[in-house]
Amino acid sequence: MSRKPYDPLAAIPSPEAIRERLTETLTLAERLRILLELAERLRLPLVPASDIPTPEHAKGGGRG
Repeated sequence: MSRKPYDPLAAIPSPEAIRERLTETLTLAERLRILLELAERLRLPLVPASDIPTPEHAKGGGRG
């Protein structure tokens, strides 16, 4: 049984429907971006807290 290839232009939805789908897609993309960042952080090697630079030290600045 042969299936017809999907053609998104075969039936063009209303602009409102497209906007709604786009909003849903952008929301999902943002959630996936957050999930990806979390997954990448969880795979980083563990480092003792004493080895994490303080914000002033990380910027290369200091108070002296």
